[in-house]
Amino acid sequence: MTKKFTQNLLRSFILFLLFSLISPVISYAQNCNVPIGLNTTNISNFSTTLNWDLDTNVHHYRLRYKEAGGSSWSYEHNATGTSEDVGGLNNNTAYIWQAKAFCSPLNTPNSSWSVIDTFITANYPVDCNNTPNGSAYLDSCGNCVEGTTGKLPCIDFSPNVAIFLSDLNCNSPTDFSFSFSQDPNEPDVSSSVFSSDGGYFDFSGINPDDTIGSSINIAGGGFLSTTTTLLVDFIVTTDKISVKSIDNTTLQILSSFTIENTSSGILIVATSLPDNNNVTSGNSQDFTLSALFVNPGAGVLTFTSTINSEFYS
Repeated sequence: MTKKFTQNLLRSFILFLLFSLISPVISYAQNCNVPIGLNTTNISNFSTTLNWDLDTNVHHYRLRYKEAGGSSWSYEHNATGTSEDVGGLNNNTAYIWQAKAFCSPLNTPNSSWSVIDTFITANYPVDCNNTPNGSAYLDSCGNCVEGTTGKLPCIDFSPNVAIFLSDLNCNSPTDFSFSFSQDPNEPDVSSSVFSSDGGYFDFSGINPDDTIGSSINIAGGGFLSTTTTLLVDFIVTTDKISVKSIDNTTLQILSSFTIENTSSGILIVATSLPDNNNVTSGNSQDFTLSALFVNPGAGVLTFTSTINSEFYS
């Protein structure tokens, strides 16, 4: 009986010894010192950096701050090292703050709150991007640019416009092409109007969904490129139709415009869809109406284009 008891005791001791050898031993300070050396740096209008002295026994810190005389605290939890950035402050305002140390991940033991430190936020002038002492400004398009915005100012609105006829014979049907392009940072186009003082569109035999041309569209400074088929959307009158531009890949309607005959010639009106900004990153559009325009008789034929921008129209 004694031998069996001794063997069991020896076995238990060996197991305890093995467990002790393979289990890591983590020890933490029994007491957590109050943080000292509180100070602030990088004070700006709306932010600052809170600093304190290094204590190698501390696992993490809790910080609290508020406006001097205020009733409620704001907290930063699980701060480590010797500094913490805080933002969302009010400019030209006095603040107080304190730090508390925790010497284990379990938040115990912990220190009491430190002595109070104070600081006053700056009151630097801010730019349009709300950056203190910043260099951003409103450009001629009303956008906040440069500085820390990462945006360039818009440039003069000067789209390039071209009109081309594939056949110059009098009274003959011809392909009618019209296009315009813009450089990056120009104001967006809001509408385009093309007109002539002669010639006409031959709408005879035209029906909805008939194919009457094609287009090439480039946007995003060349990042996006699509080709489309121009179809009759609907017939407004015998002298006016609506045209829809269908993406050849997705079969989605990308845009629409109207073409019509007037007492003096033709009129094309296109309106751009809103894109939540008023500046382009560079684009071009080239439309061709196939054998739909009929040249006038002998004489000078004048085409006029009016391009309006989203900002200046």
